[in-house]
Amino acid sequence: MKPNIVNQGIQYGVICGLISIAIMYGSWAAGLNTFVTCQFYSNFIPYMILIFIFAGLQLRKQNDGVLSYADALKFTFLGYVVVAVMTAVSTYVLYNLIDKQLGEKSMQVALEKIRVTMEKFGASEEDIAKQMKKAEENPSTTPGKIFLGTGLFLIWDFIKSLLIALIIRKEKQFLD
Repeated sequence: MKPNIVNQGIQYGVICGLISIAIMYGSWAAGLNTFVTCQFYSNFIPYMILIFIFAGLQLRKQNDGVLSYADALKFTFLGYVVVAVMTAVSTYVLYNLIDKQLGEKSMQVALEKIRVTMEKFGASEEDIAKQMKKAEENPSTTPGKIFLGTGLFLIWDFIKSLLIALIIRKEKQFLD
């Protein structure tokens, strides 16, 4: 029986979404510094890319070794959409219902990390002050900002999906 691309995309999206939520809430429970650090680094660790590549190769194997580029893209991007929705809702709940002060507290820790990094790279006090003021003016935990950020992340996720689809696809070979 051939696998259902949509169901597989949703399934692996839920798996990656649960991992993302576990990292977010687990790091929050571990403390503010851990939370800020994990939120920063979790954007750069490619665990979801690896999961989608592995799952896509398995999907192709279940499909008699064939997976069109369109199906590979559908599978991968649908998974990322599921992750984005789960993460956006969980972020909203954490910042606006569970810990209403978290946005403010994590902003202070992040600003200090930015200051230290900018000082290491030799930025002037004036440049540092500008960046600090700019960051303080734009709170990012309002519902509108959370969902706008989700939309922007989906653009990046679509680009990743295009590349993952190139890796996992295998078109049917036609004989002459």
